[in-house]
Amino acid sequence: MKRMGFIAALLSSLGILSLSNFAWSVETLQMREAYVREMPPGQSTSAAFMKLVNTSNRPVAIVAVTSDGAGQTEIHRSHQVDGMMQMERVMRLEIPAHGQQIFAPGGYHLMLINLKRSFRAGDKINITLLDEEGRFYKASFPVVNILGTASPGQ
Repeated sequence: MKRMGFIAALLSSLGILSLSNFAWSVETLQMREAYVREMPPGQSTSAAFMKLVNTSNRPVAIVAVTSDGAGQTEIHRSHQVDGMMQMERVMRLEIPAHGQQIFAPGGYHLMLINLKRSFRAGDKINITLLDEEGRFYKASFPVVNILGTASPGQ
């Protein structure tokens, strides 16, 4: 499997392969309780949340994220600095062996930037994580309305 990851990374760097057209699933890292926030029409960003669980005996470090619903997808972390909430991009996130990382409002989350369309409750957004060993982890996240307001067209 490590050799396949190396080959995928090499082909990707040569422009022969992109994250969006090649993925395989490895059960080492599981995305549970995943969802994407529905946003009002016209918004260019949204956020995705989940419980990321590493079931393996080794740490797994996520180094890239893609989504079919956004032009750019990034791992972000919100935290307090001098009493003000700030958000920063995370370039590498390590999930310890048999550990987990919660992605929730006010903490770690996936930022979906330059949305390709408006997300409506009930839609599915495909998200793919890439670890530093070249393994891909893919899941379909449901879009949910967390504000309790009617979706456009309802």
